[in-house]
Amino acid sequence: MKKPHKEKNKKSLQQNDLNNRSESKTDTSAQILSRLPEKSVARLRCVSKLWLSITKDPYFIKLFETRSPQPSLLVCFFENRKLFVASIPQHLHSLQNSKRSYSCSQPIYRYHMEFPGGHSRFPPTESVHGLICFQVSGTPIVWNPSTRQLLPLPKPRLSWNDLTIFLGYDPVECKHKVMCIPLKRSSDVCRVLTLGSAQKSWKTVKTQHKHRSDNQTCGRCIKGVVYYIAEVYQTHVWVVMSFDVRSEKFDMIQLPSDTDYRSIFLTYEESFACVQMRTTKGGQVRGERCTTLCILEDAKKHKWSSKDVFASAGLFVESLRTVLKLKGCSHAGEFIYASSGLQSLSYILFHDPVKRSCRRFELKGIADDTSRLNNEVTKGWLFTLHAFPNHVESRMPL
Repeated sequence: MKKPHKEKNKKSLQQNDLNNRSESKTDTSAQILSRLPEKSVARLRCVSKLWLSITKDPYFIKLFETRSPQPSLLVCFFENRKLFVASIPQHLHSLQNSKRSYSCSQPIYRYHMEFPGGHSRFPPTESVHGLICFQVSGTPIVWNPSTRQLLPLPKPRLSWNDLTIFLGYDPVECKHKVMCIPLKRSSDVCRVLTLGSAQKSWKTVKTQHKHRSDNQTCGRCIKGVVYYIAEVYQTHVWVVMSFDVRSEKFDMIQLPSDTDYRSIFLTYEESFACVQMRTTKGGQVRGERCTTLCILEDAKKHKWSSKDVFASAGLFVESLRTVLKLKGCSHAGEFIYASSGLQSLSYILFHDPVKRSCRRFELKGIADDTSRLNNEVTKGWLFTLHAFPNHVESRMPL
């Protein structure tokens, strides 16, 4: 009577041993694949179902993200139904020990892909842990530039024709969440959808404060909190709204007294900051552009600090010749400037206010057929350029 029981236990131990060996092999394969460049991993996904499953496994995704290269500047523009994409190095290279300007014209990689529904009229979200969110005709579309996948989401509400979309990331549970509010219409509710979850429908969340967004409203996700500018209902007062991605709770933060909603808002040294640019007229520095940063130090106490940084003379001259806009700040502390549209002689400027250095990156060859693109520009077409600082590669499947 005991013999079958022993055989059963023996078979169970053998099966566990096989499972452990299989998991060990899978882990080893994941560690090897995670050391390869993103383009190589994309090709290897087609080799077998096993390798495809490995690249979709959360263990591999985390390994890949921790060993991925330094953040890059991702730039893209639409032409008809095509989305042209290029990745530009953000790290300093030869500027580490030099104050001289630096020019380069070769991106890390570039490609183009079909984009559903055509051109996006509204500004996209920032790049949040490797993902970006666009909207076309009120339909949110999540994009992973590394895997070149697009995921159209269901409309949050049929009555919401135009939306303001935010993308957040919870670093504790490693989850992305898309949050939507109606555009230019006061509301005290929002809609939230968690990517990769079993529940594919939107959830209604109370905002506690009735407010509305603007055409240019965009969010900044910092340490699990999304910050954005909004107008409080029936007050004409603009404030900073914060949305905790994990708890899905809202709060309201007062802006500094000398700041309005037309300021530029970005992430600076892992803090939310608003930017005001002016040209100095007196004092020791004349004819230079001064950037005043108001940095959020304590959200609960509505405490802000102020910091002035000066642009180099080279950047000031370049900004006078070409309409350059501040697109964001790199993790290394460089301010990134670019024109709003892609022109035949477009470029991007990286400015380090501490070293007072400036480097220029030419946007030549961003599209496959630059001659055709330049011909279209000379005919009067202007392609809107989107820039995403601090973009990291992600293997998260959509």
